[in-house]
Parts: sequence; C-alpha cells; structure tokens
Amino acid sequence: MDQSVLDSLKKWPNVPNCFGWLALDRRGEWRMRNEFAQANQLPGDVIRHVALRQFIERHYAADSLGRYFFQNGPQRVFVTLDYTPWVVRLIPKENGGWNFQTTSNQTIEPITCLLDENGHILIEADFSIIQESTNEFTNSTIRSVALLHDHDLEIFSELANITHNACSIGGVLPWEGREVEIEQVLSSDLASRYNYRNTPQAN
Repeated sequence: MDQSVLDSLKKWPNVPNCFGWLALDRRGEWRMRNEFAQANQLPGDVIRHVALRQFIERHYAADSLGRYFFQNGPQRVFVTLDYTPWVVRLIPKENGGWNFQTTSNQTIEPITCLLDENGHILIEADFSIIQESTNEFTNSTIRSVALLHDHDLEIFSELANITHNACSIGGVLPWEGREVEIEQVLSSDLASRYNYRNTPQAN
C-alpha cells in the first residue's frame, strides 16, 4: 500500500466509509455505481482510466469480516462483488502452456476447479491480498476463489477431462504435471466457504 495512503489515514482517521459506489463484475471490470445506478440496480459505468484501475488494484484489501474494499486515501470504499473477489483468465505462455492470471495481473496456481450449478468454472487458489485489522495493513496469502472469465470457458473445456455421471459432473484438469480435481459446488455456498461478502454492509 502506498505510503501516501497510510499517511492520509493518520492525518484524517475518521473519514466515513463508502458503500455501494464501487463494484467488481463477472468479467473483472471495476464499475462506478452512482446514486441512479444503485437506485435502479444497474451495473454502473466501467472504469476505463488505466491509472485509476491500477491504483484501485494496488489498494485492494479485505477486512476480518470478509468485506473487500479499496482504500482511497483516508476513505474506505467497500466493493460490491458480483460473484467472487477475483476474476481469472487463461493466458498463454510464450513457451507453450497456460497461466491462470487474475484481471489484476496476479498469477495463481489452481488447487481445485469448481463447477457451479449454472455452468460457471471457478478456480480455488492461494491469493496475495492486503489484510486489514484496526487500520493495520499486512500483506498476506489467503485461500480463496476466482471466477473464470466466460471468454475462456471453451479453452478450459479443451484442456480439462470432464466426466459425466448419472447425478454429477467431475473430472480433472491436467496442469503442470499434476491433475487438478474438478468438483461441483453450489454458488450460494461460495461466500461462506471462502469468507467474503458480496454486498458489504456497515458493522
């Protein structure tokens, strides 16, 4: 986290938190949601400004309640998550093969692949994140989950060995000399399983 942000927290410690104005959608886009968008349940406008996106991603953090936020100087802007705290892409390597890389450019190693009831693929992995407790920030690694971008579903299906049984779908994803299990999951279970809140609220 930038030193200027940490300094501003000390200088202005009681700036009210902001809820509902920033969202992360299912394609990893940051969206600004003004009062009209919030009142009419609209997704909001995609933030296109590259420097602003990078600033958000550099100050993306989570608190002990599983609320993800962007520390905007002295103000904490809590993020509405359309599905998961991260969205991941399959990025080809120069020498062949693939990387899982979040839309904020973090490369992850898959631990388990999850398939929800709507056909979405999710990747369980260890993610680097800033964690906050009483205005103290720590760079940490946490076990969490990312939604695979819908543009990469076809690539995933070509890489994976998916099996269909009478009552379930499973299989494995061959990955870097090992097999990553593909398991079914209910979308409603993900937030509690990985400790995140889709719609953060004040304490």
